[in-house]
Amino acid sequence: MKFKFLICVMLLLPTIASAKISNPSFYQTIDDDTGQKKSIVALYNYKNAQGDDLLAGRIIALYNLDTGKISETLNNPVRIADKVKGAPKMAGMDILWDMKFDLGDNEYFDGHIMDPKKGKIYRSVIWQDTDSANKLQVRGKIGPFGRTQTWNVLKVSDLPADLQNLNTKNWAPVVIE
Repeated sequence: MKFKFLICVMLLLPTIASAKISNPSFYQTIDDDTGQKKSIVALYNYKNAQGDDLLAGRIIALYNLDTGKISETLNNPVRIADKVKGAPKMAGMDILWDMKFDLGDNEYFDGHIMDPKKGKIYRSVIWQDTDSANKLQVRGKIGPFGRTQTWNVLKVSDLPADLQNLNTKNWAPVVIE
């Protein structure tokens, strides 16, 4: 009986571990107001100074809201986040950082997310959509109040050619506050 239980636990472990986001993974964000494609964000893992494994997210491409096609990437950034300190380019900007994974709740928590249009930073929680493995729920919040967005999973082959070989292994978030 114990052996059967041990086998069941061993079979379930890969399923539980797969809830953690692979490095890197790519997501398409959707504009809250128009419902159109807005950007592509690369989520990547990194270690902080204490050696903790954390998750961050960087905008790697932006869509033209009129045409729905990619208009710029981190290799040719154009738009500026004028509400963010230093007015950095949006493509190439980290908008998510310090996310810790909680295996018990099966979510990333205790991190920050930035709204580059407003230049505001919020606490954040991220979890896999329970109805679809192709969707990620991303919530920015202040206390109990917040807004949740659904991000769509993209395959590497969905990315523009100049982004298909991104190497995020040495990426660390650049936080502009």
